[in-house]
Amino acid sequence: MPENSFKLENVQFSKSLWGYNVQEVNSYINELLSYCQSLSNEIKTLEKKLSYYEKQEQCLASTLVIAEQAATAIKNNANEKAKSIEALAEKKATELLKKAESEAKMYRDNIYNSFYTYEKQLRLVIDRFYALARNHMESLEKEFVEEVRTAISKLDKEFNVQPRLKLVSNTKQEESKSNILLKNLKERETAALLGRILKKDIKNSEGHLIAKKNTVITPDLLNSLIGKGLYGELIAAAEQ
Repeated sequence: MPENSFKLENVQFSKSLWGYNVQEVNSYINELLSYCQSLSNEIKTLEKKLSYYEKQEQCLASTLVIAEQAATAIKNNANEKAKSIEALAEKKATELLKKAESEAKMYRDNIYNSFYTYEKQLRLVIDRFYALARNHMESLEKEFVEEVRTAISKLDKEFNVQPRLKLVSNTKQEESKSNILLKNLKERETAALLGRILKKDIKNSEGHLIAKKNTVITPDLLNSLIGKGLYGELIAAAEQ
């Protein structure tokens, strides 16, 4: 009889006087029991394996769920950390930008303050220079006026003493001397104007403003006004 297959429907027992052959029946039953026992053992083994695989499947399923949960948690944690890092970076960038703007403003203010300080000091130096020049010119002007007065007094004396004919013959010479004296007087008077401050506005004949009040008289301004025929207005504005 084959070991792995029993076909009970095809089993036939020989007959004896008292029925089936007991020995054959017992032998078949023993083989059948042995085969059933083998099947039972195999079923138990398969059931154990099935139970093991089911447990493995549950374990894998649980592990997969845990892994998915862990992955989700890691992803969420990473997103939160990324947002936190981004917020911190933005905060630091804003702080650095504000600090840079504050330092730039401080440096700019320092530069402006230094510039204004130097400009003020330069103006003081220029004003002092013009004041010294003006005082010197005024002193020279006084000396020149005294010289002119002395010269005029001397001319008056010579005019009163000399005959009329001599005066007539020397008219051109005296006029030349007078022109030279007047020219020197005008040059010294012009030099004395440098550094003075205009006491009023100077306008041309058409009423256009040429120089504002409180303007310091410089060589360029002086030459410009003389060239425009405003020397008299300059004298009046400087001495008012």
